[in-house]
Amino acid sequence: MGKIVGVGAVMIHANDPPALAQWYGDMLGIQTEYSEEDGCYYGELEDPGRSRITPFGIYPAQGILAGNSRAVMVNYRVDDLEEYVRELQQRGVSVEKVLAYEYGKFGYVTDPEGNPIELWEDIPVRG
Repeated sequence: MGKIVGVGAVMIHANDPPALAQWYGDMLGIQTEYSEEDGCYYGELEDPGRSRITPFGIYPAQGILAGNSRAVMVNYRVDDLEEYVRELQQRGVSVEKVLAYEYGKFGYVTDPEGNPIELWEDIPVRG
């Protein structure tokens, strides 16, 4: 059987795509551009450790997405979790918790549509 070897794209469905695209740009620095062709917002996530980019998109929901409970959480890798969390808090984003382990630091926030977000700073294992 084959195996998953990475993330091909991040695609988020939203009740209010323009507002969510603005939030991701303002709060997380993920810039998108509106496509009149299909009504979606598209951007790219660069990863210095990879030779490829990860497409990022915000799409109109097919019907109203109810409640604040979502089945999927996206993990975004950050270079300095403490600094990133501090900047988010200064912008009014509520950081729900921050955890540290020997293999990484994690911070948790929720976007305005109720999608959970995990922020991750990798800590290389020394051996």
